[in-house]
Amino acid sequence: MEKAIFTFGTQYLRGFSPDRSQWAKDLKLISELHFNTIRVWLVWGVLEPADGVVDFEYIDTILDLAEKNHLRVIFLFHLHGAPEWAIRKYRDCWYVDQYGHPFEPSTRANTPSGGWPGLCPDHAATQRLEERFIKAVCEHVGNRAYAYEPINEPHMWVEFARNPQGYFCFCEETRKCFRTWLQRCYGTLEALGKAWGHRLTDWEDVRPPTWAFGYADTVDWRLFTTENIAELVKRRTGYIRKYSSVQVIAHAWGGGTVTCGQLGSMAFDDWKNSQPLDKWGCSAFPSNITHTCNVGLSMDSTRSAAQGKEFWQSELSAGDVAGGLHRALYATPETFAIWCWEAIGHGSKGLLFWQFRKESYGNESGAYGLTDYQGNPTPRAMMASKIAKTLNDNAELFNHAEMPQADVAILFSYQSVMFNWAEYRNNNLSVDAIGGYYRAFWEKNIPVDILHEEFTTADMLSRYKMIVLPCPFTLPKHLTDLLGKFVNDGGTVLSDPMLCLWDEHQKLSDHIPGNGLHTLFGCEENTLMTGNQGAFDVFADGRKIPLKNSYVRETWNITQDTAKAMVSDGNGQPMIVDATHGKGHAVLSGISLGNMASQQISISDDFHREGTEQDNRGAAELILEVARQANVAIPVDVPPNIRIRHMVSNGKHILIAYEFQKKETDGTLEFAAAGDSPWTNLLDGATGCFNDGKTSLTFKPNEVKVLVV
Repeated sequence: MEKAIFTFGTQYLRGFSPDRSQWAKDLKLISELHFNTIRVWLVWGVLEPADGVVDFEYIDTILDLAEKNHLRVIFLFHLHGAPEWAIRKYRDCWYVDQYGHPFEPSTRANTPSGGWPGLCPDHAATQRLEERFIKAVCEHVGNRAYAYEPINEPHMWVEFARNPQGYFCFCEETRKCFRTWLQRCYGTLEALGKAWGHRLTDWEDVRPPTWAFGYADTVDWRLFTTENIAELVKRRTGYIRKYSSVQVIAHAWGGGTVTCGQLGSMAFDDWKNSQPLDKWGCSAFPSNITHTCNVGLSMDSTRSAAQGKEFWQSELSAGDVAGGLHRALYATPETFAIWCWEAIGHGSKGLLFWQFRKESYGNESGAYGLTDYQGNPTPRAMMASKIAKTLNDNAELFNHAEMPQADVAILFSYQSVMFNWAEYRNNNLSVDAIGGYYRAFWEKNIPVDILHEEFTTADMLSRYKMIVLPCPFTLPKHLTDLLGKFVNDGGTVLSDPMLCLWDEHQKLSDHIPGNGLHTLFGCEENTLMTGNQGAFDVFADGRKIPLKNSYVRETWNITQDTAKAMVSDGNGQPMIVDATHGKGHAVLSGISLGNMASQQISISDDFHREGTEQDNRGAAELILEVARQANVAIPVDVPPNIRIRHMVSNGKHILIAYEFQKKETDGTLEFAAAGDSPWTNLLDGATGCFNDGKTSLTFKPNEVKVLVV
């Protein structure tokens, strides 16, 4: 029987970096470090230097070397790096900005060989060229590839030179696609005009908004772009499947949809992009240990977006951040290991790094590598090797490991995020709200799922005890109806302020909360203020709880006997209302609990954001109090500076624990499910035993333990 393999690898080749003279040495070293997979970018402009002429020798050389070193190869079709001949010949297919100016393809950080962002794929000519290139490669390679990727981190590209960033595409072909999408969504011009609050007399009058201040039209424009990107993924996946039987995979940008502060301009939806693919993943570029929480969020959202498919950590930072003239300290091997095990601990079935050797060209050069300038392994590479060996020595165990069912789900409202972007040209408010709620649960080792508003069903909701609604400015009516049923059946909903202040077409609601939710929550808005509210105190059960930096302060008039003030302000005005409805509870907050608990960071390589971490103690206390009342379980109890991830595999428990505060720790790990059971640490062979669900452990600073119970 063939030995099980846990996919463990690295990005290796992109265009002309590394140099061909280094390939043989590098791939030999990659194999010696116990890696089993490499990822290779097939940059269109590099591989097809003349019209219809593909450099197969380039492909064959890397394949031969990979096979010699027992490495599997993932080929990425990077069609955003167009050949110069195509750029010159198909000027009508260039992307167009909001001012009507064609954007001349050029060099970009991730495409130092030029041709970025390629040709607009809404043009039939572009589609023919893409299919021709994909067909040529697939037919030549055959089954020698382990997998193909139809696109790198599918999203609409963004022009970084502008502030705010330029977003795309406004060419005539894309405008036609937009009108077709609107016709499908609204049916008639009259219905569209009513939804937008516009007087429209002809479909040719319908144009994408090119300025700020519109809500309905802007949200629709970005929702269309999102679905257009998903259609691009589907179309290119179809090309690959037409000419190859090899699996098709892809991954999301920078932590995925729910962590992207520029989702409005980048316009990608992990749940939709993953649908035609065999496997789904995401990238993550943490730069220090405090970013580990967002690595966990990116993995849980990726797992949720994969919708039951295998998912990967497809591009994890090699711990060497930035590039060009911008440098930072390398991550320590211990921090790097924590990122790796955090990704694995959420059920990921693969781990790949960005990247092996330092980039040679452009403003990513000099960084992002597991090796030094000469290609020698760094301490992080040696740590990766140890992790690779552990995972593959226990591949059967980790390949079947799954997260237990979570009690809590956080709702991701795509249209609310787009509404946030329409207002500010970023959606940091929404991203921070999600991240802050997640952090409150993550710090207590409480598992969390992420639900997408469009894909949520009554059956899905019924699996949870608690649903959280971050920044729910505008929700679809079908979802609010489902939430009412969830509460009636015994669940708890905790909502942020400004709940459905606008309806599903971004028109101001008659009651706040809207969509009929004033009945469910037993209250209506009294006062509303937005903007940083500074420091203030709230009161709950006689306790004073200090808070600061809430984006919203909203107070409520209680309208039903079944509702009561859970938290009040200093004037006795209700700020958090708890309404009993059926068998459950609807809890409406007038303060931005998630935002107050947020770290205000990103783990992307492009829109890197390092905000002011909020003091989350009071906000987290209130979030967890609602969770406690909803009977949300804390599966594993550990000392405060220990984080732990729990998975189950073939009847065994896997507990991945690590020390988070860089200090030696003695403590008791409590895990009721263990009962009286022995454990083994896979990393050093140490053994111990749970007695009545408890075991004593000693952690060195930032030490990871992987216990199999």
